[in-house]
Amino acid sequence: MNHHGVKTVPFSGSGDWGGLATWGQQGFWDGLKRYDCTSWYRNVAPVWTVPEGWVLADVLQMLGSTVSRYEGLRTDVREGEDGRLRQHVCGRGEFPVEIIEATNETDLAGHVARLRALPLIGNGKLPFAAAVVVEEGRPRQMIWAISHLAVDASSVRVLLSHLDAPRQEPPPQPRDRAELEAGDQLAQAAERSTTAWLRALAGADLPFAARRPEPDAGGILQETLTSRSAATRLEELTAALGTDASAVLLAAVSVALGSPLGLRTLPLQVVTSNRHRSGTEDYLGVLAQLGPMAVGLDPDQKFGDAVGQVRRRSLRAYSSALWSPAALDSTLRGTGRSADEVLGATYTFNDVRGGFPAVMDHPAQPDPGKDYAVRPLPWWPYQGGRCGIAVAGDQEVLQFAVRADTAYVAPELARSLLPAIDTVLRLAHANSADVLVGELAAAIRGELADH
Repeated sequence: MNHHGVKTVPFSGSGDWGGLATWGQQGFWDGLKRYDCTSWYRNVAPVWTVPEGWVLADVLQMLGSTVSRYEGLRTDVREGEDGRLRQHVCGRGEFPVEIIEATNETDLAGHVARLRALPLIGNGKLPFAAAVVVEEGRPRQMIWAISHLAVDASSVRVLLSHLDAPRQEPPPQPRDRAELEAGDQLAQAAERSTTAWLRALAGADLPFAARRPEPDAGGILQETLTSRSAATRLEELTAALGTDASAVLLAAVSVALGSPLGLRTLPLQVVTSNRHRSGTEDYLGVLAQLGPMAVGLDPDQKFGDAVGQVRRRSLRAYSSALWSPAALDSTLRGTGRSADEVLGATYTFNDVRGGFPAVMDHPAQPDPGKDYAVRPLPWWPYQGGRCGIAVAGDQEVLQFAVRADTAYVAPELARSLLPAIDTVLRLAHANSADVLVGELAAAIRGELADH
């Protein structure tokens, strides 16, 4: 592809505005600043296919109207002079759109990677960068790289669905969300959530609270496992148990993560977008926060029973994913812990299956002797932390992704997590979920020993 120039697109809104950031924005800022030591500026970068019959002017007009509609696309987030995180909405202005001419040596992935790495926060610019790929003057794809501090994964689904079927009714805006969060009702919900954090993590062994002793430890390991067979197993297990796929996945992840460490109780931080709450279906901004959850790993419990337990606890975790970072930090310090210890020292789990783009292209061939493929993951569109697991996909293909800060997580442990999750699904499916948790743990440890 060759660069073909830059077009300038105007936008307008309801006027400039500044105020405190939402709790979701604060949570993402806090996590990125604490733990994302190699990719502070990594953005989410979906590629949208331009409909047939559109000309470049159509794409640029659509970009301008979408930016005008959603305040989240024209909101800069930064720390104020008082040390509090603030957001600033730009009322009107213009933004550049890069025009890229496709050639016989198409390198769409390279341009996506380049835009994903652009610094888009804290510089007074809009929190996104857009590029349109044209072929003989006709627009083919649009790359829209957006900062994690402007949208979360579920917001990207909202944005892409809007591009496919534009809506006219006004959506809720980040400034509305900030004003709502300042009210008494949500303040009381946040207080209940901090209590839930203390209760769920009381006495729990936080596996990554301290750095590893190796002096040269440090770096990021990111991999993804892709499997069509896992999607089939998940669908059939879910139907057999009469539950939802998230509960099965979360139970499988819990067994796979707790087994190598020999944990009887696994502390988890479950990422939820809070989009199930009323009035947020069309919201474009950061709603995702962490809910606390402790999973019991009784070796004599059937996997199917563990799924039921996990489902009940996950619902409570989702309802506790609404908290003020400052309030949670203050509450934790009152117990002798800190947010830095707790928020990064256990696993995070993010289930974003559905319409969100897959984490990477599906490998054509599985690994030798396997029905899945494990590949390096060059970018990470999900929540941070010291060890994170994300799930993407649909009924046709399932992908697990792991991101680990190797200053806290041994690389060999991180590399074992994705095959371990697949092992749990495979054995639970083969045994109609009657297999015991202890048997699953033994199988995982046996496979680790073989490798």
